[in-house]
Amino acid sequence: MAKKPPIAPSSADAAEHEAAAPPRPARFHGATLAGADFDDADLRGARFHNVALAEAELDDIDLRGARLHNVALAEADLDDVDLRGARLHNATLAAASLDDVSLAGARIHDADAAGTRWSDVSLRGARLEASDLRDVEITGCTIDGLTIDGVRIDRLLEEAKRRSSASPTPEAAAKDATPGKKKKSKRPAPAR
Repeated sequence: MAKKPPIAPSSADAAEHEAAAPPRPARFHGATLAGADFDDADLRGARFHNVALAEAELDDIDLRGARLHNVALAEADLDDVDLRGARLHNATLAAASLDDVSLAGARIHDADAAGTRWSDVSLRGARLEASDLRDVEITGCTIDGLTIDGVRIDRLLEEAKRRSSASPTPEAAAKDATPGKKKKSKRPAPAR
């Protein structure tokens, strides 16, 4: 018995299948995109390897689940960028500006973030390891679950706040310890 050829899907079925299939993540390898301007782009799951994005402007970019390895973002401006669940390894962010960025659940290893400014950044559940965080300015950021080199930063700050509210201020302690100054007794004077 002769085999029948397979039935080819109609062009409508093929178009529907292509529309339902998720797009392949973008891949950037060895690219020099210094000073580039990315605006309103969906780069979910993208792979960046050996890419120069120094002084680039990224505005309203979806990079959820992206992998950035050996990427230079020095002096870049990231505004409204979603890096949830992203992995950054050996990334340079020195002197970059991050505003309204989500790094929730991101893993950052061996990054140079010296001198960066972070404003309204979500670091919820993020993990930073072996990274340079000198002179980082962080304002209005969410840090629940942030771990740096194995230390939960939110818990560390809570403990520091608890301790500072339980102990007198340094000024009050110094005033009480001034030599030659006697504290007034609260005992009633003896009866005569």
